[in-house]
Amino acid sequence: MPRKSIGARKYLRKRKGRPSVWGILDGSIEVSTGCGEDDSAGADRFLETYLAEKHKPDWKRGEPHEVMIADVLLFYSAERAPKMAHPELVGFHVVHLLDFFGAQNCAFVDGASCRAYVAARVAGKVGKRSVKEGTAGRELETLGAALTFAFKEKKLVVPVPVTLPNKAPPRERWLTRQEAASLIAGALGITVTALDIETRRPVKWGRMFRPSYHVARFILIGLYSATRHEAILRLRWGVNSAGGWFDIHHGILYRRGQGERETNKRRPPVPIPGNLVPHVERWRRLTAVGPVEYHGRLILKERKGFARARELAGLGEDVTPHILKHTCVTWMMQRGDPIWEVAGFSGTSENMIRKVYGHHHPDFLKAAKRRFRGQ
Repeated sequence: MPRKSIGARKYLRKRKGRPSVWGILDGSIEVSTGCGEDDSAGADRFLETYLAEKHKPDWKRGEPHEVMIADVLLFYSAERAPKMAHPELVGFHVVHLLDFFGAQNCAFVDGASCRAYVAARVAGKVGKRSVKEGTAGRELETLGAALTFAFKEKKLVVPVPVTLPNKAPPRERWLTRQEAASLIAGALGITVTALDIETRRPVKWGRMFRPSYHVARFILIGLYSATRHEAILRLRWGVNSAGGWFDIHHGILYRRGQGERETNKRRPPVPIPGNLVPHVERWRRLTAVGPVEYHGRLILKERKGFARARELAGLGEDVTPHILKHTCVTWMMQRGDPIWEVAGFSGTSENMIRKVYGHHHPDFLKAAKRRFRGQ
C-alpha cells in the first residue's frame, strides 16, 4: 500500500562536493528553491509561493466550518505579507501554524485549540525545537491577523477570534556602566587576567583574544543612540534606501532608509550623541560601507560575536542585543531627562516609557514622597 503523502515541505539537499541547497519535496515532485543552506528564510518564502500557486482556495459561503485554515494563511501570505515591512516573519510563523492547524477548518480555532498549540510549541512537538511561550504567542498573532484579513476581504462571513497566551512582563534587565564597559572590552578581546585574593575584584586586564571591532561598534551605537538591533546593522555612510545612515556633516543619525516605510518599530532621525561623534568620525575612515561591517560587508545578524563578548565579560544569557536600547533609555531616565524627549529620541511612545522605565526617573511619584514627609 503506498505511503500517504504528507504534502509539500522544505528540506535541505546535501550534495557531495557542492554546497547544500534547500528544496521543496511534494510527493514524487522535487523543486529546487535556489537558496543556499544559510538562506532558510528565502526557502520559506519560496515554499509559500509554491503552495499559493498550486492550491486554489475554495471559500464556499465563507462559514468558518467551510473554510480551511490553510487557505486563510496562504491567502494572507500572498495578498498581505508582501506589503509588510518583514514578510519573512510571516513565513516563519506560517510554516509552524500549517503544521498544527493546516488540516483544520476555521471553526477549529478556539481557546482550547490555541492553548494546545502553545503547549505543543513549548514542548517541541511542533517545529524542530521547543520555543518559549512568547514565540508561540506571536505566531498565534499572525494567525489572528490572517483571520481578520480574510474577514475584511469578505472571505469569511464572521470574524474568528484567536486566544493569545498572557504576555510576559517587560524586561527589567539593563547594564550598569561597569557591565557595559566589560561588554565592550569583551568585544575587543580584553578580559580579566588577575583578581584580588581577598575581594575577588579584577585588578588586571589584558587582550587575550582577537578583537571583533564590528561588535564593539555595534555595542557603542546601541548604548549611545537607543537604536534597535536590525537598524544598527543596516546603517551605512551614505544616503540609501535599504537602511539608515550617518550624516556626519550635519550631525544627524537617520535610522530609516530614504523612502523606506515607517513601521510600528519607529525609527525617527536623531542628533548623533556627542559621546558617539568622535567614534563615528574615526569609523568613517576605517570602514567602507558602514560601521558594523566585517571584511567590507555588512553583517546580517549580531549573534556569535556578541555571544563571545558577553562570555568574556562574564555576563549571563539575559544580556541580548536588545538590552542595549533598554540600557540607553534607562540611563536617560536615571539622568532625569524629560519623558517626552526620551520617547522622541528612542522612537518609543511616552506611554511605554512611563510604563516600563518610569520608576527609574528621579521624579517618579515625587508628590507621593513629599506627602510622607508632611509637606
